[in-house]
Amino acid sequence: MNNRILFCVETTQQANTDYPYIRDTIDYYYEVPRKTVIRPIYLGSKTRYNSRSVRENIKKQSGTSGNTHVIYCIDTDSRSISEDNNHLTERIREYCNKQGYDFIFFCRDVEDVYHGRQLPDTEKVQAVRRFRSRRLIETIKSENLKSKEYRYHCSNILNVLDQYLPRKKKRIGGN
Repeated sequence: MNNRILFCVETTQQANTDYPYIRDTIDYYYEVPRKTVIRPIYLGSKTRYNSRSVRENIKKQSGTSGNTHVIYCIDTDSRSISEDNNHLTERIREYCNKQGYDFIFFCRDVEDVYHGRQLPDTEKVQAVRRFRSRRLIETIKSENLKSKEYRYHCSNILNVLDQYLPRKKKRIGGN
């Protein structure tokens, strides 16, 4: 039986600035069983989280056999600045709960978690390439990826992935 894990990410397929960080995290921390399929679903914007096209893509990617786990990966952005953004983030979290989906947050955004600061849009594509080519996932403190609450530079990604993937054996001197 196949298992599928679908990651709904805010970016577009052309930019692809979120999923590579998630994939590096998976590859660094987890053993991916042979019969597990992992795929991104590009939202294009978090405001499209429950759009018809996204729902149809999830249904299409889920296939007909096996278990499918849908995980929304959402930036909290600057929660202290925008009340509207806070409401949107909470609406997405509630939507995930109702649908039986998981919710990964990146506080303030995926770049802030993996680079320690927010980046302008013009730098994001180059930054993710540099992150991957230099294997910078190895420098990230695992505590920052196991947060239970919104805190700058933190995510709950490992907490969620631990439910679906077995961890690699402990590494000497680290994570």
